[in-house]
Amino acid sequence: MKRLRGARAGLLAICSLVAPVALVACSSSAPATDAPDAAAPSCTATAGAFSPLATRCGQFVDAQGRVVVLHGVNARVRGLFDVDLGAGKKPRETVPVVDATDLARVRVVGFDVVRLPIHWSAIEPDDTTPPTYVAAYLDAVAALVAAAKGAGVQVLLDFHQDAYSKWFGQDGAPLWAIVPPLSPASILDGPIDLGAATISQPVLAAFTTFFSRTSADGARLRARYGQMAAKVAARFAGDDTVVGIELMNEPNATDAELRAFDEETGAAIRAADPTRLVFFEPPASRNLVDYASVATSPLGLEGVVYAPHVYTGVFRGGAAFESSFTLEDLRPSNAAARDEADGWGAPLFVGEFGFGPSSARYADYIGGQLQLQDEMMASSAYWVWKEDPSEGQWGFYDFDATSGAWKERDAVRKVFARVVPRAIAGWPSSWKFDAPTRRFELRYQGDPKITAPTLLHLPAPEDAPSSGWQLSCDGAPLAATPDAHGDLTVACNGAGAHVVVVAPK
Repeated sequence: MKRLRGARAGLLAICSLVAPVALVACSSSAPATDAPDAAAPSCTATAGAFSPLATRCGQFVDAQGRVVVLHGVNARVRGLFDVDLGAGKKPRETVPVVDATDLARVRVVGFDVVRLPIHWSAIEPDDTTPPTYVAAYLDAVAALVAAAKGAGVQVLLDFHQDAYSKWFGQDGAPLWAIVPPLSPASILDGPIDLGAATISQPVLAAFTTFFSRTSADGARLRARYGQMAAKVAARFAGDDTVVGIELMNEPNATDAELRAFDEETGAAIRAADPTRLVFFEPPASRNLVDYASVATSPLGLEGVVYAPHVYTGVFRGGAAFESSFTLEDLRPSNAAARDEADGWGAPLFVGEFGFGPSSARYADYIGGQLQLQDEMMASSAYWVWKEDPSEGQWGFYDFDATSGAWKERDAVRKVFARVVPRAIAGWPSSWKFDAPTRRFELRYQGDPKITAPTLLHLPAPEDAPSSGWQLSCDGAPLAATPDAHGDLTVACNGAGAHVVVVAPK
């Protein structure tokens, strides 16, 4: 599903030349009009039999046939993010508590999905025959999923790893799954330099073994990983709070190795839960180079979602990048992600993007990424909800080590205080939020078979315009009141092109 970017890209390029710093303030919006498009492309393909969401023509769709856009946030959760090295050793990092109060706030500020990292090391810490799994850990994951359901938030279960394993990296695989094996003397405790660990010889060797198509150890480890993933899938089969399962965070493998792994592990999950969407990532090198290979054929598995990370300039841009970047510097990775997703024939879900909130350019960076995600019709998950200072303290909260209190960062919340689409009663041609004017516009081709309304999300009450919001469908005013979550029901249905506008009164 290729996007036409030429005229819009040209306007944005002019914007970047005129005002390279204030990128959010230089809007890419065309002159405002409430007139519907004369014609808009639509999708005629049939959605697959998946739940709670399916996929169709490179977008998520719900049971009512509406196109769904996911707005997510990543959350490390104490007790689930496994960095504990056992008695007598310091954990790799301090992980915050995330509870029902957090999840309720997650929903109000605009997120409807939590990408939840979970770990093979906690699910299957011991090498036994047959495999044994820690029921208490899966119960704790289930408790978080139940709390999310109560808050009106869905969960993406993410099999997470950083530098392969907590035993010589930060998190991921159990000790027994490290081949070549570690010597006890090489297991150091406490925080690590994650960048150095990621490219260390033991970590690279473990990845080589795991993904190798010629190693008997690799075949054994991947089979056990697939069994573990299937166990998790079976535990949550039929639970519509779980929107999908992600196969591996930031895998370190070749394209061919990764395709084979994705198809094998995805098939194991599907055998346990035939209706579950499967999310998959490109090689982790994309985080640095801003692109991955464009597939020439889809995965041998339906109901899949492409989930790259977009971190342009974050890991190696430095102060020079931070002081000078423009929207056009952020565009290539997002545009490439869209093309990559199209190559796979899959929806685009940017599984991680973020920036240090202490930066003077934070709002420019995150606001620009959100603008580009809208342009690329992408779903996404921000990194991260809460983060202890040991990990850089990104996210929505400051942490006071003296009192142990978390304080919401108003400046971060305000960047996300945007009108966004949740479910669209037809096939969209565009949506955009103009930050300076706070005007939102959604254009779509109506589908007469869809009787459910379009759903939008409005910013939290403290970020609403003092005059309130006004809503229109095809130029005609509509009266609507958001619910307790900030969701707005928009009765703008039927055949033909539609345009929905929300703006301050």
